[in-house]
Amino acid sequence: MKTKAILSLLAIIAITALLYFLTLDEERYHRTQVDYPIPPVTLLDEHGQPVVLRDFLLVDKPVMLEFLFTSCTTLCPNQAVQFANFQKKLPNSEQVRLVSITVDPETDTPAVLNHYLHQYQALPGWDFLTGSKSDIKQVMTAFNIKPSDMITHDSSLLLRHPKTGQWTRIDGQLSSQDFIHEHQLLLQ
Repeated sequence: MKTKAILSLLAIIAITALLYFLTLDEERYHRTQVDYPIPPVTLLDEHGQPVVLRDFLLVDKPVMLEFLFTSCTTLCPNQAVQFANFQKKLPNSEQVRLVSITVDPETDTPAVLNHYLHQYQALPGWDFLTGSKSDIKQVMTAFNIKPSDMITHDSSLLLRHPKTGQWTRIDGQLSSQDFIHEHQLLLQ
């Protein structure tokens, strides 16, 4: 009798844990469809070359856009690893445009961004952008990214569908599988 009670209790615990982990997967991140007007700014890439942001983001392939800063020790390294791992899983790293825009343009010069890209073994198709403080602020405002105090910052991922031009804002943390899934949704 005691063995049946223990087995029943273990079964209840196992079912509860399974249900918890199934719902946890759904709550890890949240997707929202959003329209973003891309501001008419020119930024600099990791090589110091001017980039007209509107032209750079309005391309015929999926765009994944994030905001970070290279001196960050919390979310940014994790996001960089996610981008790097995602790139390595693609048959062609340039089939998607990965864009990281700094929220700390005074520190993140093109040379610093170039070093950061090499640190994460970025492949072609992943670019870092910086610019004047006012241009970066304008871009952050356009994409509804909250200003950073260099301790906490908005870790949203913004995805642009190549056919519709629609942006999807993802808030929360994506796994490597989530990146692949979201990329597949952009190809539909």
